[in-house]
Amino acid sequence: MSLTKSERIKVASAARREQQKGDLQSTILEAATHLFEENGYENFSLRQVALAIGYTPTTIYLYFKDKDDLLLHVAYDGFRLFGESLENAYATKPEPSERLDAVGWAYFDFAMSHPIHYQLMFMQRAEFLACKPEGYESTMDNSFGILERIVQEGIDSGLITPGDVRTYSALIWASVHGVVSLALTGNLLTYEEAKGLFALQQEAVHRAFFEHSK
Repeated sequence: MSLTKSERIKVASAARREQQKGDLQSTILEAATHLFEENGYENFSLRQVALAIGYTPTTIYLYFKDKDDLLLHVAYDGFRLFGESLENAYATKPEPSERLDAVGWAYFDFAMSHPIHYQLMFMQRAEFLACKPEGYESTMDNSFGILERIVQEGIDSGLITPGDVRTYSALIWASVHGVVSLALTGNLLTYEEAKGLFALQQEAVHRAFFEHSK
């Protein structure tokens, strides 16, 4: 049955309100991400976000429960970008050893170019790893899954000694995260020093998992 003119207007109005709601939520998240990267975790506030978009703080609460909820969404935007970066790096190489190297450097590049995001995701609010905001399909599990996929391919092709894929993957991830965390903590390393140390880490991982196949 076709809708009356009045019903069509109501449907169109409802759709427009939903569109505006989505647009404002995206605007809030974009402003929050920018302010977070600019001011860091300790100095981030909902009031700053409200001022940046020209709304009252009350408006923010219509879309996000509190500061933590907004930061969780900021973190998961980071996880999405992070996962896309690793997946793209994976697709550039055909062999497991090359893929491991490419994904490792994609990890390093993301951390160095998004240091505030990385610290929120993995260092300051690590409990966010166990959360998942509504509407987000890409999670930390997807990123770790890329590494597990590479390890499994290495085992299947005889390049890596058979073993527990998850344990192998966790060991590789821990070593990568260790170097990156050191580079991002207290300006202990220059970028070039961090890059050199990461190159050594990559060589060590390659020797540990692929050397025996030569």
